[in-house]
Amino acid sequence: MANVDVKTAAIVLERALVEAELVQDKTGNLIDSILTGTHKTYRYILVTALLAKATNNNINPLSLQVGDGSGGKYDARSLCHKVIVPFETMKLPGSLGNSNEPFLNKPARFQMLSMSNAVRAGRDRQMLQDLITILLRINSSKIAYKYLKSALYRMKTNHEEYIAKYSVGDIVLDISEFSQLVLDYIYEITDHTMEGEVCPLIVAELEKMTLGDGYEVKPHNVNESGASSKEVGDIDVYKDDILCYSIEVKDKDFTEYDVRHAISKFRTANLNVSYFIYGKNVSFDEDAVFAALKEIGREGHYCCLMSILNYAKLRIADLKTITINDFVTGLLNFSKAINAKDDTIDIIKDIAKHIFD
Repeated sequence: MANVDVKTAAIVLERALVEAELVQDKTGNLIDSILTGTHKTYRYILVTALLAKATNNNINPLSLQVGDGSGGKYDARSLCHKVIVPFETMKLPGSLGNSNEPFLNKPARFQMLSMSNAVRAGRDRQMLQDLITILLRINSSKIAYKYLKSALYRMKTNHEEYIAKYSVGDIVLDISEFSQLVLDYIYEITDHTMEGEVCPLIVAELEKMTLGDGYEVKPHNVNESGASSKEVGDIDVYKDDILCYSIEVKDKDFTEYDVRHAISKFRTANLNVSYFIYGKNVSFDEDAVFAALKEIGREGHYCCLMSILNYAKLRIADLKTITINDFVTGLLNFSKAINAKDDTIDIIKDIAKHIFD
C-alpha cells in the first residue's frame, strides 16, 4: 500500500492554493469541465487523486480503496475526508459541493476508477471517461502538482460564484424599514411554488427574525422531509438544543389525512402546540380539516392552521420594523441551508430586483 501522509498532503494543498494558476491545455480543460460539472462526487475524486499523487509519487491516482494494497493503491476516502473536506469548509466553501462524506456516494465505492464501474449513461458516463483520461496522464508528482494548482484556481472561482449565488449584493439597496415592502414581496413570490420550496423559506426566515438569536430555526429540504430521525416537521424550532415547536408547510392541495399525519409526528415528539401553514393557492376540505383539528385539540394538541399570507401579516406585525434587504438575505441564507434549487434562488433575486417598481 502506498501511504499518503495527511499532514504532508495538507501542506501541499495549502501551497497549491497560494500558487494556484490555470492550465489551459487538453488536460487542464478536462479538469475544468469536471470541476464545473454537475457530478459532485467526481469533483472530490479528482482533487483527491491529484493531491495524493502530488504528495506521493508511488500512488496510483485511479485508486479509490486500499484493497490488497498492491499497485499503488491507497486510502483515498481517508485522504479526502481528513484533508480535502476540512480544507474546502475552511478555505473555499462551495468550491466542490460542500459534502461532508463525498466518498460514501456510489461512484467512490469501487476499488479503482474504471469504465466497468456502474454509472448512468450519458453525461455521467462521459464524465467518468474524462476523469480516467485525466488521471492516466498524471504519471508523476510534478505533473500532479501542476494540475492540482489548476484545480485550485477553478475551485477559487467556484467559491466566488458560490458566495455571489447566496448574496443579495446590490440587488436590493433599499434599507428603509417599510414592513409593507416585505409583505408586497411575499404576496408576489408566493405566486411561485418552486416545487414547494418558497413557502418554507418564508416561514423559516420570519420565525428567525421574530425569535432572535436565542433560538435555532431549522428548515429541512422539502424533497428529503423525514429523511432524518431528528426531523419532526418541515421546520423545527429549538432553544438550547430542545425542540420547542414544529411547523408543517404545504404549498399543494392537502387532505384531512395530511393534517392528521403531521400532527401525529408532532405528538410523537411530545409537542403540545404546532403550526400547519398552507400556500396561497392551496385547496382543502375545510369542514373535514377543521373537524379533525377540533378533535385533536380536545385531546391535548393545539395545531394552528393558517394561510401563508395571514401568517406573514402576523409575523411582520410582531416585528414592527423589517427591511427588504434583511429579509431577502435571510431567504438566501436558508436557501443555502436546504440546498434549494437554482430556480428557487433565481426567483428570490428576480422579484427582489423589481419589488420597488
